[in-house]
Amino acid sequence: MKVLITGAGGMLGRAVVWAAARDPEAPAVVPLDRAALDVTDRAAVEAALEREAPDAVIHCAAYTAVDRAEDEPERAAAVNVEGARHVAVAAAHRGAALLHVSTDYVFDGRARRPYRPSDPPAPLGVYGRTKAEGEAAVRDAVREGGGRALIVRTGWLYGPGGRNFVDTVLARARAGETLRVVDDQRGGPTWTRSLGPALLELVRRAAPAPGEATVLHLADRGEASWYELACAALTLAGVDAAVEPVGSDTWAAPAPRPAYAVLDIG
Repeated sequence: MKVLITGAGGMLGRAVVWAAARDPEAPAVVPLDRAALDVTDRAAVEAALEREAPDAVIHCAAYTAVDRAEDEPERAAAVNVEGARHVAVAAAHRGAALLHVSTDYVFDGRARRPYRPSDPPAPLGVYGRTKAEGEAAVRDAVREGGGRALIVRTGWLYGPGGRNFVDTVLARARAGETLRVVDDQRGGPTWTRSLGPALLELVRRAAPAPGEATVLHLADRGEASWYELACAALTLAGVDAAVEPVGSDTWAAPAPRPAYAVLDIG
């Protein structure tokens, strides 16, 4: 089996490549970072899949700058919507299965229990909206082209090889900064090095039916607030720092975020 990975230079893409290198039973992977494949370029995507002829594609490429997306909606949509469409259409044309990575931010956070895959998206900000529209683009492409796809939602990612909350907290604490961290938003923190192997296993074993895009939720078990996650990271790293819990209203981030983004992973 041969698997093409888009966004292979990003935090999650690197974790998938790392997982494949460590597993002797993993499929062969073709890692393509943004320099090697710009998913906003339809012709380039078609050419890459024609050249590599993969059996499956793990689509990790995404615009993930949640706050900056509020000022760059066109750029976010180009990557998260049109890029997803290009990859889904090309995969369907080649007969390759697609695993499309999405996010918990497609939900508005008003639920009082973990979100199920069947719950309707209701995004709050530009990033979440473009990811929800990207899911719809994948479903359309699969239905129209007879493709096969898994849409895998996850969230609150951290790990090596990319900017993330845990590394930012640790860096600021080691610099002697007093930390003020939001305590009224909850989600499911997920290590990329547990998610990466799981994505490879899914693409190897799952067999979505032609013309269908199946939605799954995949994350580490448990939930926490950003404040609780910061405290846990500092404790595990052995870093002594003061952490002040604050409300979302005092943080005043440009993009709205769901207050509750825990996913039902079964």
